[in-house]
Amino acid sequence: MPDTPQNPTREDRYGFSEWRMLPEPGWDQYWDRIYVPDETKRRMYNYARFTLSRRKAFSLVGLPVHGIALLRGKPGTGKSSLVKGLANKLAAELDEGELLFAEVNAHALPSQMLGDSQRNTVNLLERALPELAEKGHPVVVLIDEVDSIATDRDRASAGTDPVDVARATEAALQGLDHLAAAAPNMVIFATSNFPQAIDPAFLSRLDITFEIELPDVGTATDILQDALDEVGSDLDDDAVARAVEALAGASGRDVRKLVFEALVSRDSSIPVDAALQEKELWAAIDARAQLTGGGR
Repeated sequence: MPDTPQNPTREDRYGFSEWRMLPEPGWDQYWDRIYVPDETKRRMYNYARFTLSRRKAFSLVGLPVHGIALLRGKPGTGKSSLVKGLANKLAAELDEGELLFAEVNAHALPSQMLGDSQRNTVNLLERALPELAEKGHPVVVLIDEVDSIATDRDRASAGTDPVDVARATEAALQGLDHLAAAAPNMVIFATSNFPQAIDPAFLSRLDITFEIELPDVGTATDILQDALDEVGSDLDDDAVARAVEALAGASGRDVRKLVFEALVSRDSSIPVDAALQEKELWAAIDARAQLTGGGR
């Protein structure tokens, strides 16, 4: 496997979409500006700090910590961004040295060729990731949509070869067991929008699961206000509250994208750097409601 590259973003045969040394300027916003309950962030931080610093002191029999956690929740709730922000926060607090962050595109591992899914999973979990750990740095790994490589063997879709799915999932389970022993300086955060599709044996190996839910009223207010502060607006607190009420059930990503939709849908005679007006935001809310069949 190559050394950590100067150009840190790439796809390769191991499924990596990115790896880089942290801390990274600007990455603190992934932690500070992704709004979830403080308790969730506290538990994520404590888990990662304990796992990276103390796991090697315990046996897998006495304290079966595998160094893998799951973030589950609907799309757009900030799961992947939180992991990036957490990795950067941990790196910034190191007394010396750096932290290595790697992101895996799990969709790159399954293959239509018989046996390739299993080989790709073995290459990732038993070769590539241990080699990253051997560099000696603390390592945080993000595996997005882990259900792609740890599919429930009893629920494999009719369009897939059940034998190949079973072998790939078994390779993932064996790989996690290998990493638990071989890479105590590594913690893996997996994400899933469809946790019901994950194999029970994989779930049993998780150290902890974090539920990342759709924002409640208070959290949605923070998200919308943050997006409005980014672009500038004339909305007061009451106007923000009314907009949040109309956006009930939207993900954090959707709330932010609505502000963008309002900006690009405004009259072309308005200067591009003009503050967003309340009526422009409501026009975007109404347009989205028509698309989704909702209303004020």
